Amino acid sequence: MLKATSAHLKSLGLTGPGLIIDEARARTNIRDMADKARRSGVVFRPHFKTHQSPAVARWFAAEGVDRITVSSVRMAEQFAETGWRDITIAFLLNPLEAPRVANLAAYLGRKGGRLGVTVDSVAAAKAAAGLDVDIWVKVDTGYGRTGVPWDATSRLDEVLAAIDRPAGLLTHAGQSYQARGHDEILEIHTRTVARLAGLRPGLKISIGDTPCCSTVPEFAGVDEIRPGNFVFYDLMQLQIGSCTENRMAAAAVCPVVGLYPERNRIVVHGGAVHLSKESLETGGRRIFGRLGTLHFPAGGRNIGLGGILDEAPVVSLSQEHGVIEGDGAITGQLAIGDLVLVWPVHSCLLGGLQDNVTILA
Repeated sequence: MLKATSAHLKSLGLTGPGLIIDEARARTNIRDMADKARRSGVVFRPHFKTHQSPAVARWFAAEGVDRITVSSVRMAEQFAETGWRDITIAFLLNPLEAPRVANLAAYLGRKGGRLGVTVDSVAAAKAAAGLDVDIWVKVDTGYGRTGVPWDATSRLDEVLAAIDRPAGLLTHAGQSYQARGHDEILEIHTRTVARLAGLRPGLKISIGDTPCCSTVPEFAGVDEIRPGNFVFYDLMQLQIGSCTENRMAAAAVCPVVGLYPERNRIVVHGGAVHLSKESLETGGRRIFGRLGTLHFPAGGRNIGLGGILDEAPVVSLSQEHGVIEGDGAITGQLAIGDLVLVWPVHSCLLGGLQDNVTILA
């Protein structure tokens, strides 16, 4: 199947490194999350940093999505240019970018839209107070990266006091990425919502991690959800229990540049800049991805992403190189210049391959 996969990828004119997306799988992921949000009566504001693609964005619009999340001012500007009008920048506001944010907010306002920003300090709150934007206060509910600690109520009071309008409370429960199994994910979600709800009753609550949003049956006590990774999922989400294998919708296309059967090694042009710094502990070792194949249905139509080759893990990454372990059964199927699919541990960094995207329709 590796040889057939390579031949088909070459027939598409691919040379790699690149990103390949299974449209049917991604659309199913989008539809299911949008339906869950509607059933729960919450705003669905998906994070677009995972795909960063105007084409994929249209699949969201087809499901009625009209509000989005991004991770930078630049990304907000890009999606504003393609017609999106209600945008929240979930990355903390940099006061040095306030003039640029003001310009974008004014542009969206003229189009009947709205810009939201995120703060967790008095300094950023004061900078945001001078802008015509919606303001969300980032709360750390246990992840430990950014946000006002959920139990630091006096600090939260200070940040809210520096804001001259009603604000909302926003969190990213990134600790859910360390969970394994539904029960642990549900526990994190329940604790996250309870910590936010106990802070300032009446303020809107926005949550955003894929494991919780994928696993919980409904979003009681929440006003808005912002998952992003769910559009593609990945090996990490599979291990966590957030998805099944047939929901993984994106992989990297990498050319084989080195074959070393005496060492059971394959080297591809596909490194940390293409895949991810993230890794998984599995079988007592750390891996950075796995080889995969295409699925060829009978009749040769609707070719899509296929299976995961557990016996061919990515065992190390440098900036441009990926080293894959494979015995003779794997290396014997490949030649220098062949193309392989690599399932990523974390799919969000695949968005950096936007200049070379192929969609399997």
